[in-house]
Amino acid sequence: MSPSKQEHDEEEQAFLSPGPAPNDAVWSRKSTTSRKATRYLRLALEIAMAIVIGLFVANTVREKSQVKPSPVPKLPRKTYTFLPDPQYVSEDMLFDEQDTLHTLHSWIPLSADARGYVQIPDHDSYDILNEPYTVPINRTTDGPAYMMAVFHQLHCLSYIVNHYQQGYAGTELTEEVAHHSSHCFDYLRQSIMCAGDTNLEGETEAGPGWGSEHECVNYDALLNWANERSAMKWRNALLPGEAIL
Repeated sequence: MSPSKQEHDEEEQAFLSPGPAPNDAVWSRKSTTSRKATRYLRLALEIAMAIVIGLFVANTVREKSQVKPSPVPKLPRKTYTFLPDPQYVSEDMLFDEQDTLHTLHSWIPLSADARGYVQIPDHDSYDILNEPYTVPINRTTDGPAYMMAVFHQLHCLSYIVNHYQQGYAGTELTEEVAHHSSHCFDYLRQSIMCAGDTNLEGETEAGPGWGSEHECVNYDALLNWANERSAMKWRNALLPGEAIL
C-alpha cells in the first residue's frame, strides 16, 4: 500500500465512531428492560385507578338509587343561635296549670295552618309514602293528607309539658295519658336520633346548651311549604282560649 493510501485510511479511521464497549451494550439492554417495566407498572396503576374510580361512581349511583324520592323538596338551611325564649317556655309556668296552658298556646303559630296535615295530590307515585290519613280538607269534605313529622314532634312535646305540670299538681295519671306520653317519649327519642344534630356546643355565659350556633332547616321556608299544601285550617274562632298543639 502506498504511503498516501495508508495515511488516508488512518485519517478516516480517526473520525469513525468507536464501537460500543461491552459494558455499554449491557447497560443499554438493562435500560430498555427498565423502561418496559416502568411502562407496565404505569399501565397497571392506571388500570387500578380506573377500577377504583369506576367502583366509586357505581357505589355513588347505587346509594342515590336507594334514596327514595320524596315529595318534600330539600329546604334551605339557616343558622340559629339556641337561646331561652320566654315566649315559648317560662321558668315559672309549671307552678300553675293556667300559666302552662297560656305558654303552650303561644306554640300554635309554630305549627302549620292545618296542624301539620299536608295534601300530596300525587301521593300514589311515591314509593316512600304509606297510605295517607283521611282528614277534613274543607268544611264539607274529607280527603287524603299526611302529617309532617316536625309538627307531630311539636305536638308530642307540648302534650308532655302539659301533663308533666298536671302530674306535679296532683292530677291522677289516666291510662290514656300514660299511653300517649309513652308514645311521645319514644317518638321524640327516635326523632332526635333521626335528626342527628351534629353542631358542636361549647361553654358560654348563657348556660348549658345555650349560645351556640346550629345550622338548621329554615323554619319559615318549612312552614310556607306546609301551608301551601295544608288540609283544612284549624286556627279559627272555634279554638278554645288556651288551645295547645
